[in-house]
Amino acid sequence: MDDSALQGLYDHCTPAQRQLTLRYFEQLKFSPEGWKICAADFTQKRHSDDQVKFFCLQVMESFIRERYSTCSDDDVLYLRTLFLSWLQTQCNEKSFVRNKMAQLYGLAFVLDYPLKWASFFADLLRCLQPGLAWTVDLYLRILLAIDENVVDRQTIHTAEEHARNVAIKDNMRDTCVPELVESWYQIMVAYEQLDPSICCLTMDVVGAYVSWIDINLIANDRFVGLLLKYLSVKSLRENSATCLTYIVSKGMEPLAKNNLVESFFKILVSVGVFTSATSEDMDVDFETTLAKLMSGMGCALVTSWNKFLKSNDERNLRATREAIESKVPYLHRYLSDEDDDVSEAVIPFAVQYVGILKHYSRSQGNTESIQSLLCIVINKLKYDESYNFTNEGEEEALFVEFRKELKVLFDNIVLLDPKLAFDTVQSSLSHMLANLSYEPFMNVEVALRAFYMLGEIITEKVVESQVSHYDHVAVLLEFYEVLVRYEKFFVTAKHYLPGVMDCFLERGLKNVHITVRSRLCYLFCRFVKTLKNQMDGLAKQVFERLSQLLIVFPDWNEVGAYFTGYDLMFLYEAAGFVIVSCGLSPESSGDLMSRVLTPVVERFRLAMTQLNSTEDMQQQETLAQSIYNLLSFASRASKVFVNHQQTKQSGCLNCFAEALPAFLCGLEVPKQKELLQSGVRQYLHRMIICLGDELLKYVPIAISLLLKDCKSHDILEFIPLINQLITKYKERIAPFLDTVFVSVVQTINKCLNEPCDPSDMEEVRERQNLQKAYYLFISSLTTNDVTQVIANQGAQFLEEVLGTLITGSVEFPDPATQKLCFSILKKLVDTWACEGGLHGFPEYMYKNILPACFLAPLRATCDLNDGNAYLMLSEIAGVLKAMLSKRGVEMVLYLQGSYLASIRMPPLVAQDFLQRLQHTDAKALKPYLKDLFLELRTASL
Repeated sequence: MDDSALQGLYDHCTPAQRQLTLRYFEQLKFSPEGWKICAADFTQKRHSDDQVKFFCLQVMESFIRERYSTCSDDDVLYLRTLFLSWLQTQCNEKSFVRNKMAQLYGLAFVLDYPLKWASFFADLLRCLQPGLAWTVDLYLRILLAIDENVVDRQTIHTAEEHARNVAIKDNMRDTCVPELVESWYQIMVAYEQLDPSICCLTMDVVGAYVSWIDINLIANDRFVGLLLKYLSVKSLRENSATCLTYIVSKGMEPLAKNNLVESFFKILVSVGVFTSATSEDMDVDFETTLAKLMSGMGCALVTSWNKFLKSNDERNLRATREAIESKVPYLHRYLSDEDDDVSEAVIPFAVQYVGILKHYSRSQGNTESIQSLLCIVINKLKYDESYNFTNEGEEEALFVEFRKELKVLFDNIVLLDPKLAFDTVQSSLSHMLANLSYEPFMNVEVALRAFYMLGEIITEKVVESQVSHYDHVAVLLEFYEVLVRYEKFFVTAKHYLPGVMDCFLERGLKNVHITVRSRLCYLFCRFVKTLKNQMDGLAKQVFERLSQLLIVFPDWNEVGAYFTGYDLMFLYEAAGFVIVSCGLSPESSGDLMSRVLTPVVERFRLAMTQLNSTEDMQQQETLAQSIYNLLSFASRASKVFVNHQQTKQSGCLNCFAEALPAFLCGLEVPKQKELLQSGVRQYLHRMIICLGDELLKYVPIAISLLLKDCKSHDILEFIPLINQLITKYKERIAPFLDTVFVSVVQTINKCLNEPCDPSDMEEVRERQNLQKAYYLFISSLTTNDVTQVIANQGAQFLEEVLGTLITGSVEFPDPATQKLCFSILKKLVDTWACEGGLHGFPEYMYKNILPACFLAPLRATCDLNDGNAYLMLSEIAGVLKAMLSKRGVEMVLYLQGSYLASIRMPPLVAQDFLQRLQHTDAKALKPYLKDLFLELRTASL
């Protein structure tokens, strides 16, 4: 191997060395002898570095995946000999290298077993050297790799792979499973003390295979005796408990499953496994594993119970219910455990247990169990004192996810007995409110949280309470979340709105905690938007108080210390809704909106002046962010308006129109151009909705400035704006589009033609997104009946545009984008392919569009079983039917006499295709095309 080409594997390498190594990797992958070079290098240990070893194995993996099934018998024999020798020679490799080795065995196995390599397991066992730990370790990893390829349900398989896997398992059951099981037992006995990690790995194998082999091979005195013994060995007990969980979770007939679970349960209880939690050597990891075992047994019994329920087997139904109930004390114990990992482990059993309680009435003694579970869940929802509210990290994120799981359980429990749940939560909440000054924050918060989750109408007691005066962040946040969650309560209880508004505007938005203020900006905006129609008599007062918070300070950092720019966006949006809610005359509403926007525009002009005069980069960035936020404030204030008519009737239209010329100045400044243009684009998007035709006079200057010196990212944000303009104004904007169409396309092409590093995935994705944006731009023209803009650019430029559509429909690596291209082509065919249509288009259609309809689905990279690819076939069917509709017999004769023969379509297949095309609608044609293209692919192999 070329050592100089391997330097890119190391951390200290240069980009050039990395590129050289990638090219070398590709060269070895496609070279007929490349995999052998790597195999020899790995086997003969020519390189001691693990990265080089892994590199060699990757090349071999590529060979096995891509070419092994068609290679020569000599190569097959060479690879098998190599594999078997590894079991005897490749010692002391790192874990990740051994895993990759095992993966290669697994890949070859699924290709060869049982038809080509029937002796696979016999060969493995023959080469296995039980006294050498590393060879046993590799053997076990191979078995786990086989499980991943054949059995693991988390791996998605095609229908063909599933059938293959079933045949493999059937053959293994008939030929080698007993020998494999015996090897596992012998390894466990030999290594339980010598090397516990080997013993643990063996139990992992047993757990993986037990789901589909004969249970009697494992559930017997020999194996169970070992597993029970290992439960008292600290280095083995977690794997032992996990293995037992897999055993009890095995799919079986319900009666046999019950017998298996109960026999295990009695033994485990008798030896004190579930009662040893108080012992000093008990650790959380083992306790969590035991909780999973208990959950596995409980879930297995619930599965049996459901089967007996369907078959109306009352006798076994009662016996299974009794068996489940005997596990409930352990469910309560583990669910209420102080450690959340232990609690989380039994949530599946808890949810399923609650599910079966739905089938029994309250009179059957369920109340106590329901209430006990409910209280446990509420208690587990509490924050820990160590929870860091100001700097949430991984532990806090995990608790948030745990709370979501508890909420699912809580919701299910509430459905069992809503009255009991409501009484329990109400009692807890009343107690907390009565003792508010004495209770720790986590108790108050969880009472509010439970009430929030309960889903009942908010009560006067909570609204009138003093919770908004509480000084802990978690309690305050939960209180306001409750108000907004039950915001519709105030639709019928408007008399509470003044007090609630006072909570928001005084104690909420002016709170000393930035976390509370920040969250309240969003919640207040949402609250106002929902209740805008209930605020008529209150809105003017709310606006006066809110406007005091909208002051834009000269020193932007001062605002950032109290509200972030993002927070203020919600307040400006809320201000717009409050103004409309006032019910004032158009003139008065316009005055209020002017009070909101005028300071924004003035601050914008000042910031622009400062930006133009400074060369300090840090100050430029601060000012640019300030300008962007100001533009966002104005945009958000307009969100109350959904169309031009509403804006005009409100009296606020002139406020936004007068601000526009000032804001457009932001497009003329070369400093911090990207951020400024993004802000102006945002405002233009809103003005298309609010100003209507009054915006048209500003469009030419805005578009010309936005297109000037465009980068890839700029054009990606520009395309949605031009598309919105086209959709809004259609033929009214066509004359302007005639003048800028070429410029837009050339700008996009310039960005696409810039050099791109194929190894930089982010850059590749941006390039693809730009291509998608281009196709969306062309689509907006064809969809909104301004296709003439494309035709007006001249024959040469038109052909270039059509060529990009052909390329996109055939070669673009995303079937959804291919579908879009075919959709555009269909619209062009509908518009230009008829008699008297665009001159020369029918000839182009036959030469390029028709072949694209066949080339795209026949490409090896096109997976016709993929949902998006199948939808692409709908568009292809539509294109074919459109061509037939516009050209009629001419189209049929061309297909029959020229095209179908050129792609070597068999005559009978061609005749059938023509019949279907002429007499089947596009919807019915789609499944036929899928079968046709799959058949043509097979025939070409």
